[in-house]
Amino acid sequence: MTVGTADLHKAINTVWNDNDLDDFFTEDWAVGQSTSYPVLNDQKASPGNPFPYCVLDQTTSRIVTRMSDDSGSKRYTISTDVTFKVHAKVITGDARSAKQIASDLAAEIMKIYGGHPTVQPQSLELDNGTVPNVQFDRDYGIRTGDDEYQWNIHYRFLTDVPVRIIN
Repeated sequence: MTVGTADLHKAINTVWNDNDLDDFFTEDWAVGQSTSYPVLNDQKASPGNPFPYCVLDQTTSRIVTRMSDDSGSKRYTISTDVTFKVHAKVITGDARSAKQIASDLAAEIMKIYGGHPTVQPQSLELDNGTVPNVQFDRDYGIRTGDDEYQWNIHYRFLTDVPVRIIN
């Protein structure tokens, strides 16, 4: 995958998988559910997706810098806003509230992508270009039902990518 934010999504998924984040979410899923449903969903979860799960949502992407070097190489710096939305509900036999489950899972994500107070985030690698900066923006929770909670983690990913320009 080599096209702009598609490459970024691939890098985000690769880091997710390399750090086994699915394991934190699927501990209480029924047998077989992990092969039928993804943990990290793109923009929207499938109907019946077991809790807890995460939705990855890209809200904006914009070119912030255009540049070239002496060799004639052209590059764009792109800022992409991404939100991880952790959805959780009360789990029978678990003393934690849905809010606590969601925030605990959010903390695991923040350990990997940034924003955790004690853990250095992982690097992301693009097929074409680099990710010079991942800026943790904010996190917050939203009660979504009597026994359900959503924890949002906002990031701004800065990518530096080559661009072919026809003269």
